[in-house]
Amino acid sequence: MWPGHHREWSACGSASAACQSAGTPGRHFGPAGPGLLGVGGGAGSPNLYLLQHSMPLAVMASPRKLEQDVQAKVDSFRARIAQEAEDLVSTFFPQKLSELDSRVQELRLQDLSRIRSVPAPESLIAPDTVGDGPNRDPPPLQTQSSIKVLALPGGEGQLLRSNQHLVELIERVKPEIELLREKCNTVRMWVQLLIPKVEDGNNFGVSIQEDTVDQLWTVESTAASYLRRFSTYYNTRAKLVSKIVKYPQVEDYRRTVAEVDENEYLSVRQILLHVRNQYATLHDVILKNIEKIKTPRSTNTDNLY
Repeated sequence: MWPGHHREWSACGSASAACQSAGTPGRHFGPAGPGLLGVGGGAGSPNLYLLQHSMPLAVMASPRKLEQDVQAKVDSFRARIAQEAEDLVSTFFPQKLSELDSRVQELRLQDLSRIRSVPAPESLIAPDTVGDGPNRDPPPLQTQSSIKVLALPGGEGQLLRSNQHLVELIERVKPEIELLREKCNTVRMWVQLLIPKVEDGNNFGVSIQEDTVDQLWTVESTAASYLRRFSTYYNTRAKLVSKIVKYPQVEDYRRTVAEVDENEYLSVRQILLHVRNQYATLHDVILKNIEKIKTPRSTNTDNLY
């Protein structure tokens, strides 16, 4: 009971009884304002206090049951991730390493000449001399009419196709890059879930876990940058081909397209090499430190002294 409100509260109780007898369902005016009987009257009213402390036990127990169900799902997720990650490191990584190594050997550097798809213009043979003797006239400069300009593949009004050799190669490499990202994400989640709570001392194993997580994250970020490179190549090549359509007599544009194709072939080959090397590195590093990754802190405290 609040000081100075004894009379008002007694009057409120009387008014509430009167309201109920008059047919008004529990409507009264208490010291904290109008409200419903047993429900309100204000944040500090006894009615609200009685309501909060008379909550059924079933309602209070339901969050506990919900928490147990959620924890069971979390534990199931952790077990599934752990099993999948260990299978990836021990089995999938070395198998993928062997497969990609065979594919890299197929991309030989001697194949650069095969990937050129834009022909270079050929000049007509001009006479070496004009006239005889020391008074011969200098050869005339070649004009635009003396150059035979080769048409682009496809012809006017037709589709100017991409370099099909590179398109097929890129379409085979892209799934490998995305697969590497996905598998690294799974292994990284496994290692992160194994990191224990923060404590003082005996954190050497935890530092190994954190270094492994950083290495996996770097591999994922690098793989994402490889996927962005492909769109840059297509965009650069499209601008050059547009220049060739506009200025078909300029040989440098055609040679530039050939150089861009060759550089992209070498880049895609290097990307495949990098993906192969990442599988080898991750497999080696994780297996060498598997004990510290799975058990970062030693439970035998005698070894500390």
